[in-house]
Amino acid sequence: MATPTNSDTQENDQYGSADNITRLRVSSLPSSGLTTPEYNHEVKLEKTRGSIVSNDVGFHHVMHNRLKSHFRCSTDRVKKVLFSTLPILSWLPKYEVRENIVSDLIAGITVGIMHIPQGMSYALLATLPPIYGLYSAFFPVIIYAFLGTSRHLSIGVMAVLSIMVGATIERLLPAGAGQLPADLYNSTISNTTMAELQYQAEQAEVQERLYIAGAVTLMSGIFQVAMGLLRLGFITIYLSDPLVSAFTTAAAFHVVNSQIKYLFGLDIPRYSGPLSIVYTVIAIFSRITQTNIATLVTSIISIIVLVVLKELNLRYKHKLKGIPIPSELIVLIIGTVVSHFASMEERYGVKVVGVIPTGLPKPTVPRVSLFGQVAPDCVAISLVSFSYSLAIAKLFSKKYAYGIDANQELLAYGTSNLFGSFFSCFVCSTAISRTLVGEAAGTKTQLMSLVQCVVMLLVLLFMGPLFRSSQISVLAVIVVVNVKNMFKQFSELKPLWRTSRIDFVIWWVTFLAVVLLGLDIGLGTGMAFCLLTVLFRSQRPATTLLGQVPNCDIYRDIHNYKAAQEIPSVKIFRFDMSLFFSNCDHFKTSLYSQTGVDPVILLAQRKKAEAEREKIEKKRAKEAKKSSQDGKEMVELDGFIPMEVEDPPTPKLKTVILDCGPFNFLDSVAVNTLTQVHKDYKSVGVRFLLAHCKANIRDQLVSCGFFEKIECDNLFISVHDAVLFSLAEDAKEEAKEEESQQDGQATDVTHIEMESEI
Repeated sequence: MATPTNSDTQENDQYGSADNITRLRVSSLPSSGLTTPEYNHEVKLEKTRGSIVSNDVGFHHVMHNRLKSHFRCSTDRVKKVLFSTLPILSWLPKYEVRENIVSDLIAGITVGIMHIPQGMSYALLATLPPIYGLYSAFFPVIIYAFLGTSRHLSIGVMAVLSIMVGATIERLLPAGAGQLPADLYNSTISNTTMAELQYQAEQAEVQERLYIAGAVTLMSGIFQVAMGLLRLGFITIYLSDPLVSAFTTAAAFHVVNSQIKYLFGLDIPRYSGPLSIVYTVIAIFSRITQTNIATLVTSIISIIVLVVLKELNLRYKHKLKGIPIPSELIVLIIGTVVSHFASMEERYGVKVVGVIPTGLPKPTVPRVSLFGQVAPDCVAISLVSFSYSLAIAKLFSKKYAYGIDANQELLAYGTSNLFGSFFSCFVCSTAISRTLVGEAAGTKTQLMSLVQCVVMLLVLLFMGPLFRSSQISVLAVIVVVNVKNMFKQFSELKPLWRTSRIDFVIWWVTFLAVVLLGLDIGLGTGMAFCLLTVLFRSQRPATTLLGQVPNCDIYRDIHNYKAAQEIPSVKIFRFDMSLFFSNCDHFKTSLYSQTGVDPVILLAQRKKAEAEREKIEKKRAKEAKKSSQDGKEMVELDGFIPMEVEDPPTPKLKTVILDCGPFNFLDSVAVNTLTQVHKDYKSVGVRFLLAHCKANIRDQLVSCGFFEKIECDNLFISVHDAVLFSLAEDAKEEAKEEESQQDGQATDVTHIEMESEI
């Protein structure tokens, strides 16, 4: 038996390697060249015990055994489930204190310090008071430390998710929330009473926002837990890198757009829905003359200081030995001190954080009645949270050579959100900046997250009131500066254009959709467009004819390889995609077009010629009855000239070989298409052969009865074997034709001799 060569590099199975599959045997295969006049080809399909064709064991018995083994309970199974559900049980008992404790302590303290300004700042994006950002940096982190499989992720608030939560809150917030009825301003109520009523209205608005944020967080957690239990961790593959890059870049525009009013000290409403970014820009320019100069000066100085400190961190990160300068915290502390001692709220009308309660919040049940309204937003939030976090987790797991379980990560994120929703938290995720800082500080395990929680607990219990005078504009500066790296993703467009123009179009479609239509609708539009491009490309994949490289059994595209030569009377066709319902028409059209023989058209021409011949014969027979001369029938009709109807030309093509190497699967429509193509070619005297099939394709063809409809000789282990078989059959047919011609000539000679004797 010939050894498969380069032409079979796509074959990834071993024929006859198991007893429970249908096996294909090919004997006496020449290894190379096309000069062998005789070719002995033998194909046998063996139906072995336990095969897909005949199965002695009943279906119900097999399913019973599988279910029994799947739900069997044992000590080892319980341990496996427990350790996979709670990964902390696998690494905490083996924790190397001397080697890791110092690194985890330093990393935890460093990341915890970063959480303070980021938590307060990103709460503004979610349209919530800053304290709830600190809650979101504490409660979910505890759960992830126990359930997460990544050693380096820093769970907490994230800019993109915060802006998505804020958009949902603004969309569902009742009209007039936080405002008193207009008739109260015309009444005789004292200023003190009016202030109390205004305060109560503002608190009621905050409570409404918390209800919506809690419902969003709980629903997102339910979605993520459900996907984890259903083992849907693979779903992120449908969010391609260009799509995610475009989405985060567009989200950065929304983030900056939402913070401009704080940077200028303007009081404008927050818009949501399609074109919200346009309405916000119009509102900003219409009220630009109302800018608070003190707030603007503070914002400019804070931006300069923060950018300089971050650049120093980048330039001297090696000298800092993994412990960066806490730039956000420094800016926040300086801004708070200046605001407090300069009385900027009273003197210049600068907006400050205000009262920050100490202690931990009481657990409350989110408003379940809002689930129906927040569900569409939560689907997008869940996917973005999981895909972004998993991408970062895989990055660090690959760098430090440890495993990540995508489904367990889904459970970890979902459970963190479920738990956090009862403690006034909004949706959590990871942030690449905090994770990188933690890595640089020496993170070894998720003990870092527990240390970070201790830092946050101290802030919540004792240090909250110290940030009462923190300026809102400083928090907005922290948000804006931290998303500046997202704008650097525009630099990816030039190499993306060179790599794939379709991905380039996907990037711009997603970006424009998110900017103009909003985060949720834009993401859905981008995903739909991305899937449409995949569907379009799968409907019309590349097709080509293969030729043989001289003096070997390698077959390549005749258009790309000049050395490849077509074999006379043989066409080798390759379809570079699995065959299924959406591309079957393109398959048939391309096959008939490139081989130069369309059996359907050829049969139609033959039928037409036959009909014309019958019509002429009927006319001749009708006229023959009217006249005869010398015992012979004559057909003469005014204006009618007897003529013979020419048959359509017989195709020179003898064999069409289909290279099935690119086929990874077939559906029922594809099998029916192959059957029909075989019948069409057979009707015009052309052989249709299948070659280079994978084991699963061959087994599927056997199970659906494909080989009962056509001969088994139409299946070959490689393209070269099919070519040799075709040439051998052509040689046999030519030999038969020569014999028949010689017999005909001998018969003619005999008749001539007999006539001459007579």
